Amino acid sequence: MKKIMLNQYGDVDVMKMTNVDIPKPSANQIVIKTVAIGVNDPDIGIRAKGPFSTMPKKIKPVLPHSLGQDFSGIVIAIGNGVTKYAVDDHVVGMSLMNTYSEYIVLEESALIAAVPKTLDLVPLGGFVLGAATAYAATIRDGQIKSGQKVLIHGGAGGVGSNAIQFAKNAGAHVIATGTANQTEYMKNLGADRTIDYRTQDFTKLVSNVDLVVNLTGLKTLRNSYKIVKKGGRITSVNAIINPIQTRLRGITGIYSKGILSTKELVDIIEIYNQGKLHVTIDKIYPFDLDDIKQAHLDFQAGGNTGKKIIVFDNKADLNMK
Repeated sequence: MKKIMLNQYGDVDVMKMTNVDIPKPSANQIVIKTVAIGVNDPDIGIRAKGPFSTMPKKIKPVLPHSLGQDFSGIVIAIGNGVTKYAVDDHVVGMSLMNTYSEYIVLEESALIAAVPKTLDLVPLGGFVLGAATAYAATIRDGQIKSGQKVLIHGGAGGVGSNAIQFAKNAGAHVIATGTANQTEYMKNLGADRTIDYRTQDFTKLVSNVDLVVNLTGLKTLRNSYKIVKKGGRITSVNAIINPIQTRLRGITGIYSKGILSTKELVDIIEIYNQGKLHVTIDKIYPFDLDDIKQAHLDFQAGGNTGKKIIVFDNKADLNMK
């Protein structure tokens, strides 16, 4: 099978397509034929500069390693003792630094959930990481409630688009930042108001918010403390909260990690199945080295609206059932 591997960090040319054996399941493991995966910020950042300083040691990758976070696929083999999944089940899940691969082997206890076979697996390939991070930042850590006001920085990206939908489903008044070209997209997701961060200063347009969800970096985070009402909350997924700022202003700050329990993932999938969450695909790329490199370059260029998805085409007869 084909699998992307890294032996060093750097530009897109450090990604190498390798050929390795198709995995076979040990006890309590399942093998999944990958259908689609998302292109996500950690893939770009780790490929370029290595693991983030904020990553827990137990999940920090060590060279050589692959890339990837979320995936969708079809179970093709199960090991002894597996009870939750069966061959031909359609599944989604997370496998850190392990999804740029035609087949994935995982413990049955990993973050995986079965999905109805009526659902299209292509958009679901880029769903879990963005949904997990958005859920953590808006619902679990953000604790947004009906009638509250939330500002979401970076509302058009893979995480931001989910954050808008989670907040709107909770009954919040949603303000989202993005570019002028992304305005209509964010409003279609449910944003009540949008701000063009390139030409407008959000600190002069927004105040007294119940929650700020920061998805865009340290500079934006630093400017956001002053617009949160006393007793409010600020969550950040890619820049560390300053405890002095939060204490002085009487607000709660949380560095949100998109780590879900299996139950939370199942609950989110049910919301998706009900049509209350949507994945907008920005562009689809085949699982080919040149196309994967282009996907990274396109992501790095910014202005992302929706998800970039890498799709697989596996036709090998494995005789593994």
